[in-house]
Amino acid sequence: MKKTISMYWPLAVFVLLAAAAYLHVCSEAASRMTQSPLAADQLTAELARTVSYGFVSDDTVVPAKPMRAVVAMPAPEAS
Repeated sequence: MKKTISMYWPLAVFVLLAAAAYLHVCSEAASRMTQSPLAADQLTAELARTVSYGFVSDDTVVPAKPMRAVVAMPAPEAS
């Protein structure tokens, strides 16, 4: 029985996908190893950007309602 390429195409696709995944993982690992630490000015800039985006705050309580619901509510009046 003569075997043709039509019988082996799934294996060829799997080998190509496995090779691509291996190269992707190796390139990410290599880029992590060569990354140098941030300088002080870059670190403070990144921290300031993170705080300005609201990812870091001094609030310890998470709001119970979504922001749209909080904004739509009238502010309580001070007595």
